[in-house]
Amino acid sequence: MTLRPRTLRVRLGLIFGLTTTVLAAGFGALLLHQARRQLAIAIDEGLVPVATGLAQRVASAGPAVVSGPNPELMPPSDAIAQVLGPDGRIVASSSFPGNDRALIGPAGADKVIRLGTAVRRQTSIPKPHGGRAPVRVLALRVDVGDRRLALVTGTSFDESRRLEDELERALTLGLPILALAVAVGGWLLTGAMFKPVRSMIEQADTISAREPGERLAISGGGAELRALAARLNAMLDRIDDAAARERAFLDDASHELRTPIAIVRGELELARSRLVAGDPLRAALDSVLDEVERLEQLAHNLLVLARSRSGTLAAGDSPVDLETVVERAARAVARRAETRGVHVRCSGNGVVNGDESALQRAVLNVVDNAVRYAAREVTVTVDEQAAAVEVTVADDGPGFDEALLPQAFDRYTRDPGRGGGMGLGLAITAAIVGAHGGTVAAANRPGSGAEVRLSLPAA
Repeated sequence: MTLRPRTLRVRLGLIFGLTTTVLAAGFGALLLHQARRQLAIAIDEGLVPVATGLAQRVASAGPAVVSGPNPELMPPSDAIAQVLGPDGRIVASSSFPGNDRALIGPAGADKVIRLGTAVRRQTSIPKPHGGRAPVRVLALRVDVGDRRLALVTGTSFDESRRLEDELERALTLGLPILALAVAVGGWLLTGAMFKPVRSMIEQADTISAREPGERLAISGGGAELRALAARLNAMLDRIDDAAARERAFLDDASHELRTPIAIVRGELELARSRLVAGDPLRAALDSVLDEVERLEQLAHNLLVLARSRSGTLAAGDSPVDLETVVERAARAVARRAETRGVHVRCSGNGVVNGDESALQRAVLNVVDNAVRYAAREVTVTVDEQAAAVEVTVADDGPGFDEALLPQAFDRYTRDPGRGGGMGLGLAITAAIVGAHGGTVAAANRPGSGAEVRLSLPAA
């Protein structure tokens, strides 16, 4: 699992912090290196006059002047000196702790004497109370008569080392604070930069198809974000235009279909009423009437769907007697139920506030669906409780496919277990009940059969 920050703002803050840390560490290391180098140069330059003056005395008076009284080696000067032979052995030495050991090795002494090259390096000598003190030394060749010797002068590096340590501590403490300050500054800066983006996100969450006129508004944020908002608003305009055309088509089509369907149904019912029972033509008319009723319900459902998607499916606030609604639904499917040999039983009562015609459509869709799949009986029960009224429609058919129960109220969900699909009926029911502040649920009954429950707020 990768621990990757989720938001761009956090990522940018971390990038600011890490980049500053790396750059600050590199800058600190370079600064410390340069400081050490410049201190060494300064000490070396300070040793040059001491070594030059002492070399002149040694050349004129011999190596013994190093171990005797000498202005260059007297306090407050902390300078020390040694004269070494070609083999690196000490010929003479000033007084300092550890003066029995040469300040440079035989190779360094040989290089100075044989090549005449000045040698600069850093070494250490014992401290009087323990430990070792850093010393910077400069070695020059001195000719005493026909002898070539190496004069090594040195001075304490302790004060410079202390300055280096203080600089190192300051960098160690200051650079992380600098990196943290830059990271916090980057966090605040990106927060200010992304404030218009967060505003756009919050506005996008509130934009709904029920209020198609809403658009993104942005103030500040630069030309790029304003251009993005303008493009998104143009896209929303195109989506709204397409949705409006679709809603208008569904609304017009459903309205236009209702009149001819009603005329066809009336003519078929009139023709059927003039035929005697058992006439083969009457059975054919029954089948045609079933299809006409389905077409009529489809037209009604398309109208409700168009209102639902446009946000004009209002619940209303008139008292609605659900007992009457259920009985009307039972009468509407009575002929189909009789044809299939299904008995519809209704019981219970309850009152809710809402749109009676819309609730009639919701209950009719569920009852018609139950009659279509029932074996012998459909039971419709109205149960009035303290806070809600429940309408339960149960049948003794094959029931829903368990895997498709969560999608029972989606449009045109295929259900192999019931030998067909849900169509628009249950989806329309869910939309109407939701507009009234209620809920719908589908389940299978123990043994066999399906159950659909509509729960509506009590009046």
